[in-house]
Amino acid sequence: PLLPIVYYHVWDNYPYPTFNKKYYISNDAIATISKVSDDIVKNVAPEVKRKYIPHAVNEDFFRPFTDEQIVQIRKDSMHPEDVDKVVFFWNNRNARRKHSGTLIWWFGEWLEKNNLKDKACLIMHTDIKDPHGQDLNHIIEHLNLTNREIMFSTQKISPQHLAGMYNMADCTINISDAEGFGLATLESLSCATPIIVN
Repeated sequence: PLLPIVYYHVWDNYPYPTFNKKYYISNDAIATISKVSDDIVKNVAPEVKRKYIPHAVNEDFFRPFTDEQIVQIRKDSMHPEDVDKVVFFWNNRNARRKHSGTLIWWFGEWLEKNNLKDKACLIMHTDIKDPHGQDLNHIIEHLNLTNREIMFSTQKISPQHLAGMYNMADCTINISDAEGFGLATLESLSCATPIIVN
């Protein structure tokens, strides 16, 4: 009774989920992260205090780097033979709805079809064996993409280092299913790195 409960909430689909009212009113406040979520809470449980806190990126970190900085990041973080490759970047949880395995499959087909196996690579910042995802190592071995066509970044990193990864990439990819625009794509655009999204 002495500790307020705040629900950090996103629900981005209409019609209004009136069945959620009992959950909304069991909180002292709801922090909504999208305009749709805010409208839903306002209409389903108007008696609950709410605060709209939109997704945003910190421009102190997620900003374009200089060409010299990008060259140095590539030299410091990539195999020497890969520094001049076209780099695609994927930053997501390895969950089925994020289509991590599908992306590897399609990327491998694209490399093969365009004879680019030694000219492009995909860096995936994710957990290779997430319990809710796929065994990404098994997929790349099955598809014979074991010559650094697909590379993994698996450690948690600071926003500064993540911004460096977006900057060193030529393009960021996001092919999530039934989800919104995506924070990774917003961060990428803030770094002036173009995106491919579905």
